[in-house]
This record gives sequence, structure tokens and C-alpha cells, in this order.
Amino acid sequence: MSTYGRRRLQQEFLELVKAPPPGIYGVLRNNDLMIWDVIICGPEDTTWEGGIFQLTLEFNEDYPNAPPIAKFLSTMYHPNVFEDGTVCLDILLPNNWSPVWSSYYLLIAIQSILCDPCINSAANFEAARLFDTDRRAYNRRIFEIVDLSWKPFN
Repeated sequence: MSTYGRRRLQQEFLELVKAPPPGIYGVLRNNDLMIWDVIICGPEDTTWEGGIFQLTLEFNEDYPNAPPIAKFLSTMYHPNVFEDGTVCLDILLPNNWSPVWSSYYLLIAIQSILCDPCINSAANFEAARLFDTDRRAYNRRIFEIVDLSWKPFN
């Protein structure tokens, strides 16, 4: 990683630690600047409220010119999360990523899609269909996911 990329990543991590967005907390995995373990709390006054979701951000040597990989470790049921936990978000696509965006911004975007999924670019088609056609059934699934989020390493 270039000196600039490393400095920027250090600065972004310090910003996350010193002034985290509401409901988002992060630590380095094994003091490795390239892998962040993040907790994202479900936003208040939403179906996701009370959930504690584990996520990793893995940066590569090309950061900030290439996006990190964002992956939930917690069990998720969401239109924009693949079965393996990988987050499907337009700004994470290499052609859409911009060095202007920061990991701080990315984490806020991931937290916000919990409540406002993009069903047009779904990673989980069943969740997208349920969100679109039967919101009550979808919300029941989310309540189950929130309950599961309290179990370690689900």
C-alpha cells in the first residue's frame, strides 16, 4: 500500500474511533490496518432496532482507489446482502467506487441500507421479493435476525 493510502486509512480509522457515527463501532483485527471488525447497531425506531451486527471491512493495497470488501459475519436477511454476508452496494462496485468516498461514509451507507434497501440490485432475491410484496412477513424475518444478532458468532 502506498504511503498516502496507509496514512489515509489510519486517518479514517482514527476518525471512526474518535467520533464514530451513531451505532457504528470499529476495531482493527490483530492490529492489522487492512482488516476492520465493525459493529453496526440497527437504527432506532426501525425494524432493525436492537440488532448488533458484526461486519468486516477488508482493504486491499489499492485503497483508496479500490473499494474495500464489506461482509457481515452476523446472519443477515436483507435484499442487499449475499448469502455469504457480502454487502451488495453500488458504491462498492469497482466501476462506481471513488477515492472521494471514505470508509466512514461507506459504513454509514451500509447502516442506512438496512432500513432502505435497494431492491433493484438485489443480492438476495427472496428478501427483495418479500420486502416488495409482503412487508409484514419481511419484518417478521428481520425481527428474527435481530434476535439472532445477540448470539455470538452466529
